[in-house]
Amino acid sequence: MTVVRSGGFAGIERRAESDSASDPMLTRLVGRVDLTAVPPPGRIPDQFLYEIDIDGDRTTVGEAQLQGALRELVHHVLGRA
Repeated sequence: MTVVRSGGFAGIERRAESDSASDPMLTRLVGRVDLTAVPPPGRIPDQFLYEIDIDGDRTTVGEAQLQGALRELVHHVLGRA
């Protein structure tokens, strides 16, 4: 799984990868996330955008749409980087 955070005021990109085979918490979080149900990012100036790739399923999420299990998942992966 890969998470890329971009945007924000400074436009600095942050990238992190994690493997659920070595991270049981990641496996639980991935099981709670449905990327097809994520709304597209709104056009909000200087917001962070998160590109999420889970085994080839990809989506881009705006900071405002990052909620619940998806938020936990993104913070878990970025926090391990």
